[in-house]
Amino acid sequence: MRTDDIRSMYLEFFRKLRHEVVPSSPLVPSKHDPTLLFTNAGMNQFKDTFLGKEKRSYTRACSSQKCLRVSGKHNDLEQVGLTPRHHTFFEMLGNFSFGDYFKKDAIAWAWELVTSKDWFAINPDWLYATVLKDDSLGLVDDEAGKFWLEAGMPEDRIHYFDRKDNFWQMGDTGPCGPCSEIHIDRRAQLGGRLTKPLGSACDKCQFGNKMYRKCQKLKEHDLCERYSELWNLVFPQYNMEFNNPLEDLEKPGVDTGAGLERFAAVLQGVVSNYETDLFVPIIEKTEEIVGLPAGEDRFSTSFRVVADHVRALTFTIADGVAFSNEGRGYVLRRILRRALRHGRQHLQYQEPFLHLLVPAVVDIMGSTYPEIVEKAEYIQKLVKAEEEAFSATLDRGLVIFEEVLKKTKRAGLRVFPGDEAFRLYATYGFPMDMTQVMAKEAGMTVVEKTYNALMEEHRERSRALTKFEVEESLLSKLNLPPTEFVGYAT
Repeated sequence: MRTDDIRSMYLEFFRKLRHEVVPSSPLVPSKHDPTLLFTNAGMNQFKDTFLGKEKRSYTRACSSQKCLRVSGKHNDLEQVGLTPRHHTFFEMLGNFSFGDYFKKDAIAWAWELVTSKDWFAINPDWLYATVLKDDSLGLVDDEAGKFWLEAGMPEDRIHYFDRKDNFWQMGDTGPCGPCSEIHIDRRAQLGGRLTKPLGSACDKCQFGNKMYRKCQKLKEHDLCERYSELWNLVFPQYNMEFNNPLEDLEKPGVDTGAGLERFAAVLQGVVSNYETDLFVPIIEKTEEIVGLPAGEDRFSTSFRVVADHVRALTFTIADGVAFSNEGRGYVLRRILRRALRHGRQHLQYQEPFLHLLVPAVVDIMGSTYPEIVEKAEYIQKLVKAEEEAFSATLDRGLVIFEEVLKKTKRAGLRVFPGDEAFRLYATYGFPMDMTQVMAKEAGMTVVEKTYNALMEEHRERSRALTKFEVEESLLSKLNLPPTEFVGYAT
C-alpha cells in the first residue's frame, strides 16, 4: 500500500464517520501560541478548542499534520539515524473529538481501521494495547481496558502501565488524561527478519520503556526492535491545577496520534521506516550523487540522517523559516550542518549535495503538499547557499577536531577538552553542538564547564569592547556643526 493511499484511507475512514477533514497547519505555529518553536503534534492547531477558548463549527475532526520534533520536551534530533524510526520531520495522523464521542467509540474505531479487511487489515494477533494504572494518581482506566476487550483485543494482550507511559498532560496545569496505545509485534509480522537488534541497544530502545519492560519479563530483551507503537489514543478528561486533585472536565475529548511513517513500514512489510516509499527515492538519489553502490549500507546511519534531514529542510523552509543564528533559523542550521557533516565525514563526499535532493522530496510529497512544489527552486537556492557557506568551516573544523581527538586518546583521556572545543568555535567557527555529537560518536564527552566558562569570558570581552568603542569613538569627541546636504545644488 503506497503511503499516499494510507494517508487518504485514514482520512476517508473518519470522514465517513462525520469528521471534518482539516488541512495540516504550518510547521511554524500561530503567533498566538508562543509556547512552541515548531508544530510537534496533530493537536497543536486544536489547542484552544480543547481549552474551551475557541468554538469551531464541528465537534469531530481528523488530519494529517506536518510535525517537527527538534526542540524542547519532544526532541528526536540526536536519535535520527541511530534507529529505524526516529525522525525530525514526520506526519501525524489524528482524529479528534471536542466534547463529542469518547473512549468507547475511539477504541472501537481504531480497532476497526487497523484490523478490518476493508481498511488496513493488520493481523489482530500481532497487536497489543497499553492502558493506564497509576497508584500515585489513584487511577486505573478500567473503562479503556473494558472497551479494548469489547473491540476484540484478548485480555492477555492488554497491559497496564503508570503515568510515565500512559498519562498525557499539556503542561503543569490544564487539560490532561489517560492514554491508551496500540503496539505491534514486528517479529510476529516479519518472522525471521527480526532475529537480532537492528540499531540501538535495548536500554535505548526507541519504542520506549513500556514494551521493553514487557520484553524483559519475557526474557526476550535482545529483540529490542520487536515492538513498535502504532497509535496513541489520548483522552483529555481532567483539569490539573497546582497541588489540587484532578477535576473532571465538563466535556472530555479525544486526541489521537499515529505516525504515518510507522504505519507505512508496517503496511509495506518492511523493517524500517527508511525502507518505505517516503524515503527510498531520496536514499537512491543520495547513492547516485555520492557514488556509493546500493546494498546493505544504503540504510545505514548516514543515509538515514541525510534522507530525514533534507525532508525537514524542505518543509521548514517552505513554511517560511530561513537560516540564522537564533530561534527557528538556528535549529534549521543545525539540521543542515548535521546532514552535511555525515556527507563529508561518513559518505566521503566533499561537495555540497543536499540541495540536489530537494527535487526527490518534492516528487514524493508535492501532490499532497503543493507549497513545496511552489517554492522548490527557492528552497534549493537557500540550501545550496548555506551548504557553501558552511563547507569551509566544516573542512577546517574536522581537521582540527581529529588532531585534538588523536592527542586526547594518546593521553588516555575519555573527555574532549573544553578549551579545545572553545578554540574550535572561537577560531574556526565550528559550533559546539557539532563538537558534542562528534565527541559522542568517538565515545567521549566534552568538558562543558570549561567551554562555558571560556565562552562567558569571550562574551564579557565582546561586551566591554563594544562599550569602549561607543564611548571612545572619535566622532563622540568632536564638536562638529550639523552637516548640510548640498548634493543637488546647482
